[in-house]
This record gives sequence, structure tokens and C-alpha cells, in this order.
Amino acid sequence: MFRRKFDLAWLDGAPIKWSKLAKRVPAAIVVYITALILLRLSLSRFMEIDEAQFVGEVYLAWNYGNSHPPLYNWLVRLALEITQWNWVFSVALVRLSLLGLYHWLCFDAARRLAGDRAGILAITASAFLPQIVWMSIQTTAHTILVMVAAIGIVHAFAIIRAGRGAVGFAWFGFWAAAGALAKYNFFIFLVSFLIAAALTPGIRRQLFRRQIWLSAAIFVVSFAPVVIASLRAPLSATAGRMEKLASSIDYLLVFDVPHLGIDGLLSLGMSTALWAGPALVIFIIGRTRDHPRPAPDGDAEVRVLLLRTVLIGLAAFATLVLAGDYHSVAERYMAPILAPTAILLALYLPQVLGARNLLAIAGFVYILAPVAVAYIALFETPRFTFPFDAVALSIRAQDPTPARIISNRQDDAANVAVQLHWPPEQGSAKDVVLVWHGDESAPHSADLPADAMLLGPAVRVTAPVRNFSGQLRTFNFQRYSVAPQTQVPNSGG
Repeated sequence: MFRRKFDLAWLDGAPIKWSKLAKRVPAAIVVYITALILLRLSLSRFMEIDEAQFVGEVYLAWNYGNSHPPLYNWLVRLALEITQWNWVFSVALVRLSLLGLYHWLCFDAARRLAGDRAGILAITASAFLPQIVWMSIQTTAHTILVMVAAIGIVHAFAIIRAGRGAVGFAWFGFWAAAGALAKYNFFIFLVSFLIAAALTPGIRRQLFRRQIWLSAAIFVVSFAPVVIASLRAPLSATAGRMEKLASSIDYLLVFDVPHLGIDGLLSLGMSTALWAGPALVIFIIGRTRDHPRPAPDGDAEVRVLLLRTVLIGLAAFATLVLAGDYHSVAERYMAPILAPTAILLALYLPQVLGARNLLAIAGFVYILAPVAVAYIALFETPRFTFPFDAVALSIRAQDPTPARIISNRQDDAANVAVQLHWPPEQGSAKDVVLVWHGDESAPHSADLPADAMLLGPAVRVTAPVRNFSGQLRTFNFQRYSVAPQTQVPNSGG
């Protein structure tokens, strides 16, 4: 009776009902993302560094600070309007909703291309991609958006391949535009996908036909204003983030040779392995239970298309790093290139008996990751638990007149400004308040005008971290008066 009641297929070897599981995936994604949003809101009312970067950067523009296109900033602004400017809710809502969209697009694209089993295994593989299951639930911004756009391209292609030409090509143009408006490194993926399609005869005939002009029109109309705005702006406004590739990694300095990014190639290889390696290893191990092992799922041309896309993207990035003598490639930079990894694994390495273990382990990891995030937030001292509210109360008590908050750390300034409710439109404020963390004297800040006049002594605020760690953190602040000709827009929010 117990076996009939609970249907212990996992133990007695009964076949997995893939279609039954597939029907439950959309609801499971909604429940999971809702739980993540509620967890984030319960852990802290302050923002971590990737969330705080949008404070003061949600005015309407075509390019934003840190060399970013506008789409993510626009989404944050929309969320702020919906939530009545609740910053933590807004940034969490955008990021985690995009994460849910990634999961659904990944599942549905694989399912359309190769059936229910591929769809389930694709979302299972995502549990073993650290950038998805770990980083994206606690931080990242533009990175998750560019991954969604890359998977959106694959999903649109799946719709085209299913015979829904106009709809598929419209979505193809939409996701191409979304990726370009998300992060400029998306073009590595898009160009790689188009080259891979051109090299695959069946795909070439299916994709490069008259309806592709619909995709091109949507893309051009959407992206042209950004191109025009970028041409009018300094090169650093769009290519400034390339400087991050030039940062050296200490343990790779021994491989740094003049004029060639050998150390950068090693960094790229390590980032690729860390990004996709765990999932690849686990899927290979999972197949060891199957004798004979199942053949790859889906059409061979589709598998070749996706594999070529990834390999061409990696080769292009490697050439850029080598020729540009770059030294450091962070894992997040690999996001658009490696976005199809979960679908690739589902198609190339399908599971039968091993699938039971994979599903069980993936479910455990999907639960474990938020629990680990909660533990860190509650019992350690991540920066988004620092006592920014105490600093804001002290600033207001000293002088309630709105001022521009500046700091040597942007997330400190943003969190204090948000707690004060001194929005960006207070750019005409005549004062600035310099905030810094620690017991040291006031740091040099390039944002502090040279002719700023000190209005009072430094005030020190020591308060407990807003969790159960029992730790104390010290902040200091000093108020300055700024001459009218040196006033600048407020960075608060």
C-alpha cells in the first residue's frame, strides 16, 4: 500500500514520466522564484553592490555609467514605479524575475527542440551551473539579463524550426535587441550564433530567408538610438569595461609575456571550466548507469549549431584576449557565450537511469543554495547587512537638509541615500555629505569638489550589523558646503 500510495518509481526502476514532470515545471519555477524574492526581502532592507549601482542611474537615458546599455536600468526604473520606489523590492524583483525567465526559456527551448526529457534535463543542468544556481540568486544584474537574451535567441530559433516563421522571427529580433540593450558582450554570442547557423546547411536555409528582415528591422529600430548616443559620447562610455580585462591576476603573472595575453587565456580557460565544468562532469557521471547509453536527443544539426556557437564564441573571445594582451577574464564575462550550456548538455548527454540521481541532486542543490545564502546573510557580515540605517539617522539628526551623499564605496553612498529618502532630483542641494567605513580618517574622494567647505567635524557612528552575528561596524561622515558652480547631480535614491 505504501508503494502504491507514493509510487516509489525512484527505487524500483519504473520509467520516469517525463511529460508529467514537464507539465509541473512552469509552476515549480514560479514557486521557486517567489520563494527567492520573499527570502531576499526578509534577509536585508539594504542593497548589495550590484543592486546599489542603480541608485542615481534610473533617469531615462540611452547609456549609463559603467559602460552599460540602458535596458536593465529601464527595468529597474519600471519596478521602482510599480513598487512606489521600494529599492530592495525593485532590484530583487527584476533580477529574480529574469532568473525565472532564464529557467523557463531554457526548459521550453530544449523541450521544443528535443522533447520533454530534454526540457527537464536542461533545467536540471542549470542546478550545476554556479553562475545560475548560486551567483544569480544573490547578486549580478546585467549578466542575468544577457543570459536571458542569449537563451531567448535559442528559444526563438526553436519556434522558427517548429514552422511558426513570422512569430519566431519577431521573437528573434526582440531577443537580439534585448541582448544588445543589456550588455555589449552579447554581440559575441549573437555573431557566433549567426556564423554557426551559416555554417550548418539545414539551419542556414531555415534561418536566412526573407523573414529574417523582420528580425533585422526590430533590432535596428531598437538599437539605433543607443548607437547614435554612443557615437556622441566618449569611447569610455561604451568600452570602459574593457579595462577590467587588463587587471592582472597575481598567481598568473608568471605567464604574463609582453604583447600577448597568455595569462588572460589561462584565466579564460579557468573561468570556462568553473562556469560549465561541474555540470559537464555530473552529466557524464550520470550516464555511467545507462547500458547502453541513450543516443543524443534532438536533430544533429541543432546540436551542431549550439556547439559551434559556443566554440566560435570561445575562440573569438580567446583571440581578443590574446591579441589585446588582456590578463583577467571573470566568469560573468562568459555568460552570453556559455548561456546554452544547459541545453547542450541535455541534448548531447541524455540520461535514463542516471536521471533519477541527477533530478534528486539538482533538487537538493536548488534548495541548498538559498539556505546557504540565508546563512551567510544571517550569521556572517556581508556588506548588505551593515547598519546603514543608523548612519542615515545620525546624518538626519545633525542636519535634515537634503544633500548629496558621496563615499569611496558606491554601495555605501547608495544605501545611506536611500535610507534618507534623498532622491536624485535633489541635485540642487547645496551640501554634500562624505561617508566612509572604518576607523580611519576621511578618504580622498574624487567626487568631493576641490572648493568644498567643511561645515563641521567628523561624526562617528558605531552600530551592530543587522543580523545575528553580533558584530559591530563603524562609519563616519562629514558635511560640506558646495559652491553653486560646482554642484553636481545627487547620487542618492
